[in-house]
Amino acid sequence: MTRTGIFIFVIFKLEEALRWHFQTNNYREEVTGQSIRRPSATIRLRSASELEESIIRGVDALRFGRPSLICRCSDCGAVVPKCLVKPRSTKMIPWMLKNSSKLGQDAERISEASLDRFVVWLQLRKEKDMLRESQSQSFGLIRKLEDHVRSLSEAHAEDKKYIQKLERELSNCSQEIDYLQDQLNSRNEEVHSLEERVRILELKLIDMDNLEEKVDILREELRRSDMERELLVQELETTEAELQSSSLSVEKLEESISSVALESHCEIESMKLDLMALEQNYFEAKKVQEETLQENERLNSLIDGLEVRIEDAQGIIDNLEKENKEPRETIDLFEPNARVLCQRIGECIEELQNDDRESKIDIQLLMSKVGLSKEMGEIFGHLIAKLSTLHAPDPVLKEKMEKMSLEMQEYEELVKQLKGELRDEKFKAKEEAEDLAQEMAELRYEMTCLLEEERKRRASIEQASLQRITELEAQVRKDQRKSTTIVQQLQLA
Repeated sequence: MTRTGIFIFVIFKLEEALRWHFQTNNYREEVTGQSIRRPSATIRLRSASELEESIIRGVDALRFGRPSLICRCSDCGAVVPKCLVKPRSTKMIPWMLKNSSKLGQDAERISEASLDRFVVWLQLRKEKDMLRESQSQSFGLIRKLEDHVRSLSEAHAEDKKYIQKLERELSNCSQEIDYLQDQLNSRNEEVHSLEERVRILELKLIDMDNLEEKVDILREELRRSDMERELLVQELETTEAELQSSSLSVEKLEESISSVALESHCEIESMKLDLMALEQNYFEAKKVQEETLQENERLNSLIDGLEVRIEDAQGIIDNLEKENKEPRETIDLFEPNARVLCQRIGECIEELQNDDRESKIDIQLLMSKVGLSKEMGEIFGHLIAKLSTLHAPDPVLKEKMEKMSLEMQEYEELVKQLKGELRDEKFKAKEEAEDLAQEMAELRYEMTCLLEEERKRRASIEQASLQRITELEAQVRKDQRKSTTIVQQLQLA
């Protein structure tokens, strides 16, 4: 319980105690000079006749379980009988019997008037004393209650502070609860993952149900492996012997390989010398070829110059032919008339030459005989003059023409000769280059063949030796693995 609950419970109990105290002080019972506190709700007022009847008859205390007592009302001072209720416990019964018998005897002795007054006076005095005592006690109780209320208010304030503190702690606790909830979620995820792993392991365990059968099978295999191990031990002994023999054969192969290497080295050295000689011949042929190429270049340059000159002359000839094309066409058109004209002119010139002894010819007379116009006469006059000049013998011009023709012939012969020499040199150089290339190709082919044969021979020897070594190593490893597996199975068994 909290402090507030305790405080409320205490206040409730105090209120009940005060209510009972004030109710019990209203009425009192007097029996043989003793006062007994009773609640007012239990008193029953009776009339004087009923009191006298009860006194005269002498009511038994235990009659019908309801004893009668003489009581006085504190308000009016009347003495009345009281029916007691059933006692709460069996311990009060002897006391009640004793008091009831005494009350019956006293009621018979005392007279009504004197007894009433005396009893009223005594009871009032006693009640006054009791009221004073109860008032002082009630004031003390009130002070105590006030102090208690103050202490309770202080406790209530402390409780408020404590409640605030608890609320703060509650907020912190809520935060911690959230944090713990997050951790719980993460742990739940981990738990789910673990559950999945457990399921997987359960499945694996389900798969491992046939483990006993597998163990039996493994035992049978172990027995077989024992037999195989014995066989393998024998095979190991045989393989060791084979390894020894193979090591000897490997040593022999190494010796043969070393001897073959020396032989091949000697052959390679001799081939290197042959190659050096061939290279020298090749360089000499190359020099000759370069010289021939230089001469060929020089001749080619001369031929190119001559070809350029010939091309220029050919161009000039072509131009002249193009220029003479139109005159030729006109000449072809006027050729029949020209022939007749030329015959007439020739006849006239012969007549004039026969008649005149002079070297010159009268052109106007000739034109008048032929019957040409002035323009044609002028043109033919110029032509005849040129023909006369050309017809006249000129030794210088003839010599120049002869020299030019001779030079042309010499140039043509030189060009022909150079072309022939160039063809011969090219052919010879080509033949020599082909011969050298063929010789070099043959030598290279021979060298490559020899080297290829040597390489193949070495490769075959090395491959055979390596293959034998790998086979032996693989066999040894296989035997070792078998032996190790057998030993492991034996250890597990």
